[in-house]
Formats: sequence, structure tokens, C-alpha cells
Amino acid sequence: MRDHASSPASPIGPLAFRPTRVQVARFAFSLLIATILWGWVTELNDPFITVRYRELDVSAGPLDDSLRVVTTLPRASVILRGPESRIDEIDRDEISVVLDTSEVTQAGEYRLELDVVTPEGPSSKSVDPEELPVTIEQEISEVIPLEVRHAVPQDDPREITSTVAETTQVTVSGPSSSVGRVEEVILPVSLGNHQSSFEEAFTPYAVDSEEQRVSEVQILPEQIRTSVEIRSRGKTVSVIPVIEGVPAEGFSVQQRAALPDSIVVDGPDEALESLLFVNTEPVSIAGATQSISSEVGLSELPPGVTVIEPESGKVEVRVAIEDTTSTAQTLTGLRVEPINLEPGLAAVIEPEGVNVTVDGPGSTLSSMTPSDVKTRVDVSGLGPGTYEVAPDITVPQGVTWVGNSPEMVQVTISAVQETPRASPIPQASPDA
Repeated sequence: MRDHASSPASPIGPLAFRPTRVQVARFAFSLLIATILWGWVTELNDPFITVRYRELDVSAGPLDDSLRVVTTLPRASVILRGPESRIDEIDRDEISVVLDTSEVTQAGEYRLELDVVTPEGPSSKSVDPEELPVTIEQEISEVIPLEVRHAVPQDDPREITSTVAETTQVTVSGPSSSVGRVEEVILPVSLGNHQSSFEEAFTPYAVDSEEQRVSEVQILPEQIRTSVEIRSRGKTVSVIPVIEGVPAEGFSVQQRAALPDSIVVDGPDEALESLLFVNTEPVSIAGATQSISSEVGLSELPPGVTVIEPESGKVEVRVAIEDTTSTAQTLTGLRVEPINLEPGLAAVIEPEGVNVTVDGPGSTLSSMTPSDVKTRVDVSGLGPGTYEVAPDITVPQGVTWVGNSPEMVQVTISAVQETPRASPIPQASPDA
């Protein structure tokens, strides 16, 4: 009889276990439940959100150097969906919308897709519109002559006599359709605040056949240094104010003036050569009792001569009229002061004050004060002693000195006594 206990056991390999259909179904069901639970818990802790970004700029992708997108690209909207924690970390500036030009190799009409570029995080992203119709053209360059134009107002007394630009032609680059529209390139030269010849850089621009600017092209050089020589047009002549009539009795014309007192005129050379001054239209002062100011034109200009400065062609005439009725007036007690007194001397004047009589227009005297009249005695070269001196009287312009009382004053000049200084008190020496 064979002993079964002593016989070796048969090995069981890893392929010996074969799950049943029921076990497989249970495993799949458990995995599904776990996935659903994981998604549910994740949704609770970090929910999915959808965010729309509107009005984002669209840029063109890389192209061959000789190609350019000439279509104006509209703005686009981008929709991102993903976990709230990821979407919140994305800034608007980190989102790019790019026109896919990877398949473009030559000029033509295309309908290209838009790609959205964002940092990692969104689970899905979309763009509106998804594609755009665009025109891509060949970029060309042409050399075009430069035309210099002077931008000087017609009424400006300055004029440009010559301009010398550092170049006479420029290179215009851009899409073929835009370069084809360029009729000419203009260099606008203006005077600014310059009053003499100068050198400055100006910026050229391109225009089409209707003088409309073509801004889609690039012009090289971008700025052109230009030497500009200028001179002032016309001739500067003096203005003579003309008045007619006489003021009221007791009043007179003290001064007349034109503002400005010179103007700039332009016209034929032969007319300007002999023209030294122009007269204003007459200003009436008949019966006037006060000063007059009036804006008038200029009269008797030679044929063909016009005023270019001031622009209005008019000037202001001012006529100063004053009351000339003479009225004597006496100012009393005007203090007499010594002048040119030698150092170390003192002067005493008796009497200290004098009376001064003046005459002049009533309007002038009525506004005058005692301080306007200076009363002095000149003691230059006089030493100690007593003298009779006639004071010098100085009165304002338009006023006449009539006399003073007394006519002479007494001036006593003496040396100034110096106060003796006290001698210092000697101090006792300390005992040894």
C-alpha cells in the first residue's frame, strides 16, 4: 500500500487562480464606485468652474520675413474650464490668442484657426471665433524721391529761402498693396520759433494720389536732417500818429504815441524802398478834456503795399491831454538840507525851513506833495564859520519854480567835538 502522507505535494503556480465572472464584475463595480466617490469628493473640495475672458488681442504667428498679415485682426473671447484653484491662478495677461500661420508659405487669402495659449491648469479651453479669414501679402521695398514742403502760414513775416535735406530719396517698405498706393513721400519743413537760419530733423510721411496718408508703410530714414535758410518778409517802418482838432480851452496835448510804434509791410520792392513811415488814420481830439485812446487803421499806403504785422492792420493811438491852467501854489516849511559837508564838520541852518512858490498845470499841482520838491544848500569846500547861502530848489517836470522865502539862509559850520575816552583804571598787582 502506497503511503500518501509521504508523497510530495503538487506545486500551485500564480496562474492557478482564475477569478470568476462574478469576482470580475464585483471588482469593476468597486472601481467605478471609488472613481465616482473620488470625483464627488474632489468636486466638493475644488469645484470645476468656467471663466470667460472677453476682448483679447489676436496676434499673428511667425511668418517668413517677406510675408505680412494685412488684415486687421479682431479681438476674441476665450473660455477656460477647470478646477477653481487652477483657474484662479491664471491672470488675463497670461492668456494669448495666436493666429495659426504654420501652413502659410506664400501670399494669398486664407482661413486660419486661432490657438489659445495658457499656463497649465485648465481642463478645457475654447476660443470665439475659432478661425478668421485673413489676407497675407508679400512685403516689398521701393526707393521713392523725397519732396520737401514748406509749412509757413501766409501771414507769417518770415519766409524760407532755401532748404537742403541730407538725402533726396527714401526707402518705403510694407505690404505690396500699401506700397503700391504711395504716390509721393513728403518732408514737411516748419519754422517753429526760429528767427534765423537753422538745421533740424523732420519726419517724412507717405501719401496716396488723393493726398491721404499711407500709414501702413515704413519710411527709412525715419528722420531727415535739413538745413533751412529763412529771412523776414517785408520791411519795418515807423508809425506816425495823426490827430485833428484841438482840446478844450485850458487843456493841451502833452504827448501822442502809436502802439506799436512800428509795423511790418510787404509789397513791390520799388514801393518799399522809398517807404520810411506810415500815418495813422486821424484821431479827433476836438474839445477833449481828458486823455484819449483809439484803435485806428493806417492811411495812404502805397499801391500794392499791405500790412503783415500786426495781422489786424490796426494800431492804437494814445493822446495824453492835461489841464494847462496855471495856478501858483506855495509850499511852506520845506526843510533845507546841507549837501557835500566835509567829514568832521556839522552844519546848522537858520531858518530850518523855507517857503517855496511853484506854478504849473492845475492837474499836476493837485497831485504834487511837499516831498516832490527838494530844497538843499551846497556847502562843499566851506570850513567852520557862518555863511549866507541861497538854497537850490528842485521841482518835478512840468512844474515851474517861482521863488522862495527867505531867498537866503544862514549856515553855521563847526567842527565836531570828539568825546574824550575815559582812562582805564590800573589794577593792583597781587601780593607775592
